[in-house]
Amino acid sequence: MFRDQSLDQFLAQLSSRAPTPGGGSAAGLAAAMGVALVEMVANVVSSRYESEKARLEDFIAASETMRSGFLELMEQDSSAFEGYMAAMKLPKETDEEKTLRRSAMQTALKGSAVVPMNLAEKVCEFAELSNATFSSTPKDIASDLYVGSAMLEAAYQGAIANVHVNLAYIKDPVFVNEVRASVDALTHRIGVLTSFKETVGRLLEIP
Repeated sequence: MFRDQSLDQFLAQLSSRAPTPGGGSAAGLAAAMGVALVEMVANVVSSRYESEKARLEDFIAASETMRSGFLELMEQDSSAFEGYMAAMKLPKETDEEKTLRRSAMQTALKGSAVVPMNLAEKVCEFAELSNATFSSTPKDIASDLYVGSAMLEAAYQGAIANVHVNLAYIKDPVFVNEVRASVDALTHRIGVLTSFKETVGRLLEIP
């Protein structure tokens, strides 16, 4: 769907009044772009230094897989919200129809919370992998690593915002509490990305 559009087409649709794509899909794209930049640094280092090629081979392969996964989550976010919009349009004349409609809306809202939750978790996973891979990087390409980290950070924050906006309308307290506990756990994990970006920033002498 969106991944087959040109960049201009996607941005035009993103800026329109259409409900999708929205912030969740933009977060997925930001994550994919962040991965691509970090992956680019790995490819450059691998091509420059023969001694690094074998070490970075698995990281580059993992990056390719995760980049594609983030684009898939970009699509899933819009599909989940479209499911909610479809549920809202269900008939509500009789008590039975109202019950079915409410149930469908709640199911769709849960799906709309799970997708960005998965995105946030995958960002943490990639951040941890990157932190373990890059103890240092050539200064001339460190800015690409910094921008990639910043894009991933934005993707994470966007994903978490989309989790919360959906949780506000979900009536299942068990589900809400489970998701909130998962968010709390990710709050500790994402610190790796913040630290990683700050380390690269120091190399670039960013104030």
